[in-house]
Amino acid sequence: MTNNAQGNKRIARNSLFMSLRMIFVLSLTFYATRAILDILGEIDYGVYNTVCGFVSLFSFLNMSVANGIQRFYNFELDRNGVKGACRVYNTALRIQLIAALLLFFIIEVIGIWYIRHKLVCPADRLDAAMWAFHFSVIGFVLTILQAPYSAAIMAREKMDFYALVSVLDAFLKLGIVFLLPFISYDNLATYAALFASINLLNFLLYASYAKWNFPEIMFKKLIELRLLRSMVCFSGWNIFGSFSGIMKEQGINLIINFFCGPIVNAARALAAQVNAGLMAFVSNIIIPVRPQVIQSYANQNYDRTLRLTYGVSRITSCVIVLITLPIILDTHFILNLWLKSIPIYTDTFVIIVILISFVNNLNSAVSGVIHASGQMMLYQTVSSSVSLMCIPTAYLLLKYGFSPNYALLMVLLWTTLSQYVSLLIMKRVINFTLTSYAQEVLWPLLKMMTCTIIIPLTIRLSMEEGWLRFLLIGTTSVLMTILCSYQFTMQTSEKEMLKEYLKKYGRKRL
Repeated sequence: MTNNAQGNKRIARNSLFMSLRMIFVLSLTFYATRAILDILGEIDYGVYNTVCGFVSLFSFLNMSVANGIQRFYNFELDRNGVKGACRVYNTALRIQLIAALLLFFIIEVIGIWYIRHKLVCPADRLDAAMWAFHFSVIGFVLTILQAPYSAAIMAREKMDFYALVSVLDAFLKLGIVFLLPFISYDNLATYAALFASINLLNFLLYASYAKWNFPEIMFKKLIELRLLRSMVCFSGWNIFGSFSGIMKEQGINLIINFFCGPIVNAARALAAQVNAGLMAFVSNIIIPVRPQVIQSYANQNYDRTLRLTYGVSRITSCVIVLITLPIILDTHFILNLWLKSIPIYTDTFVIIVILISFVNNLNSAVSGVIHASGQMMLYQTVSSSVSLMCIPTAYLLLKYGFSPNYALLMVLLWTTLSQYVSLLIMKRVINFTLTSYAQEVLWPLLKMMTCTIIIPLTIRLSMEEGWLRFLLIGTTSVLMTILCSYQFTMQTSEKEMLKEYLKKYGRKRL
């Protein structure tokens, strides 16, 4: 079996593990969200997500370094084996320890000031908000310390372990829902404390598994300064990109809180929950492919790099349409099934966030190639600057009385422009043309979506809201997405592979 065939087989196996994981995780998460909103109430739920959003503003520093660790692990494992990976682990461990200490003190100082002087919430909930903030910081620090171990697991493509821990994480978070009513202390503070304890358990599981299974997870006193400089330099340029990603989410959240208050924040949080579930499904495909993209680029197999990039863009986009088309066409009915009380603006927030996710998904594949090349300076400074323009434009629109919907529409606008800029920058690191990208990715997706939506939209416009319309929209959306994806987005070689697999599966069944 060729290396490419082996790599494709690993991608398929790991995608299966990730998909099974998501079936459990999403089912539990959406129920837990509904229950937590009911237990905490709209005010406390909005306050909690605003406080956590403030802490997440600083996660761009950790994300940038973690992405760098992932890349260097893949490169060193492919080129220098265990010895190279051991160097990466020891360097990453020191970087993350320093980052954890610095961020802990920075976030605590700024966060306390923000909660006391800027947070919009009832006066009698300030103490609970402060406790929720402290526990969120503790959970964030544990996530930073977990990065060297999770990067090693991803580089080794051990998606089965990742899937199992994710399912356990979802079950424990669901357990919080059932435990809270039996605790007499403040619900908001208790919820945050239990959430932090789950982060501690995740850290211990990742660290223990990596230590027991990977020989490179071995502490050494010596450190290679050249590797340290390379990783810090790579992460340094990556910081701005991660910062813009967080600001697009949490910066908008803070602006909405400032102009509209915590109830609209609750609507934003619910829309973000839908988006998180959606992107988690998509990550089932992206995460297993990313190590293969990096390894193909490291081996200068650029044709395979582009095939994987185009392929994952098409497949993940089809998955997004498959999942979200019924949600877009029947948002209000679905929200009524999910939630007992729907905060204002939730309907439109969900639809706009789905559109943003679609564009972000296209960018994920493109950024994977640029990350593999290590040429981060131009990409992060230019594309991230474009993305961050959503912050001042959203602020101005809300300041002059526009609806909160326009804040998210600004994110959609600038995210789309950033995707175009990212394609221009990708041309500098790998030989491809915008015409080939349009022919291989955009045009097939446009044909697929146009043909897919006709029947479900007709049902939406011709029937009253209810279970029958919901079931018809859902059924026709799924069937049309599958048929149109096969017809318009799959290449001839991919269709042949699918046919061979189905024939082989049919023979086994007989």
